[in-house]
Amino acid sequence: MQIQVEFSIVPIGGDPHLARDIARCQQILLEHGLHVELHAMGTNIEGDWDTVMTAIRACHQTLHQAGRPRLYGVLKIVSAGDGEKPFEEKVNRVQQFMVAGAD
Repeated sequence: MQIQVEFSIVPIGGDPHLARDIARCQQILLEHGLHVELHAMGTNIEGDWDTVMTAIRACHQTLHQAGRPRLYGVLKIVSAGDGEKPFEEKVNRVQQFMVAGAD
């Protein structure tokens, strides 16, 4: 089953700088062959359910192994039995309305 996920992970305690941790997770997601879009509040991910969840687990494991004892993660999941439109298609559709006027 294909899904779309918005994922964020935040280490609790320790070094307040997150860029290195985010880069580690981005690399893991890409290594799993997932389509990812990094944004200011997290990462959009498209892929197979099992692959996405395996990659997210790997992110958690990697950050724990890197010395982050506690992690706070947030997942928003969209699944559609009849297929899901890619992120770009959804964004393009909104932009079409913006160009034409939202009426």
